Amino acid sequence: MNITLEQFAPLVGTNFTIHTQAGLIDLQLIEATELPRRNRPEQFRTPLSLIFTGPLDIALQQDTYLVEHPALGQHQWHLVPILSDNPASNLHYQILFG
Repeated sequence: MNITLEQFAPLVGTNFTIHTQAGLIDLQLIEATELPRRNRPEQFRTPLSLIFTGPLDIALQQDTYLVEHPALGQHQWHLVPILSDNPASNLHYQILFG
């Protein structure tokens, strides 16, 4: 799969299903952003950051999860909890593609 901003930008605002040992959890994609290429050679993709929001009652740990979306299918991606702009109401997570 060639991962690009063009694939993810239309999916902002949609839910991705995360498969965990405790069951399925939906996270909403709230931001898709290209990161600086720095000195990365042209043959390598542009780094991409995906930010998700999720419920407070289930906190996911940093790990590799099966992530599912109707437009993308299922993929094993590494998910990392990050600081939320409103930690009293939701949790945030990030997936980075380098």
